[in-house]
Amino acid sequence: MIESVRTKNHTEPSKVHYDDQKARKRMITLTPYQPQYRQITLKRIEAFWGFHRDLVQKTQEQPPDEQDCLMMQDLESWTSNDHWLFVILQDEQDVGFVHLQRIGPIVVQLEDIFVDEPMRGQGIASQAILLAEQQAQKIPGIEAMTLQVVTRNEAALRLYHKLGYDTMSMVTLRKEFGENHRDKQAEFLGMTFQI
Repeated sequence: MIESVRTKNHTEPSKVHYDDQKARKRMITLTPYQPQYRQITLKRIEAFWGFHRDLVQKTQEQPPDEQDCLMMQDLESWTSNDHWLFVILQDEQDVGFVHLQRIGPIVVQLEDIFVDEPMRGQGIASQAILLAEQQAQKIPGIEAMTLQVVTRNEAALRLYHKLGYDTMSMVTLRKEFGENHRDKQAEFLGMTFQI
């Protein structure tokens, strides 16, 4: 059962469950972020950004103090109004997170999803996305959920497409101010882009 309670300028979702018989009868649950998950969530945010840094083979890292500060800023932002941060639980064990943000009057965006590396390939992300969609549909006025994906992350692109994310609404273009670490190219509408 999925419920949400409207509080002062914010919808507080309750715990949601997805039980997929094909997924080895494991219960996947999204639970709203709580302070008890702070340390592990900060580590996951660090791993999340590290994964994306590796996709473009960028080796430069932030100094540790600066990196810690940025992760804490992310956590603070991801738990503010019109953001929803959920911890993904598999059989009550935390295994990742999902971050949603309202980006307009009718759209929620799946901003970030992360599943711990040893837990990947078990359908957890698919189930978590379906649960996130259910949460988004409970927010008054929401008609769609969008997401952005790094074009080099082909596994994520395939997953999202399989889950029905097959409409291109907006395309994010990027201009590098320094060296471009992207070594792949893709054609789109007759134009070549680095990905």
